Amino acid sequence: MSVFLGSTSQFSHATVDPEKIKLAEIQFQAMSFTFNKLLARCEAKCLVHEYGEGELTKGELECIDRCVLKYVKANVVIGNFLQTNFRFSPYNSMPEYKKVQEMLINSEREQ
Repeated sequence: MSVFLGSTSQFSHATVDPEKIKLAEIQFQAMSFTFNKLLARCEAKCLVHEYGEGELTKGELECIDRCVLKYVKANVVIGNFLQTNFRFSPYNSMPEYKKVQEMLINSEREQ
């Protein structure tokens, strides 16, 4: 018996959709790439590389906050622009993205 799921017999007939697993992998890779790029850029821009103390200074904290905010806003603006202007364009010709696009369209139709 699982502490989190209760009896495992209720999940013995559950199936895993490989398409959803692939979609989750694509989303994870995209988020991981974005996070790592954000981390590298804001670290290079805001943190002094002479470590005199273990805590961040007030200036470093404010710089990181502004850097993250600008990066996230820019990603949202660019993402919205690409989604509205290039939804059915050759930019979405990769098989993984085509599948994601089809899933999004089908979910919109169901609602």
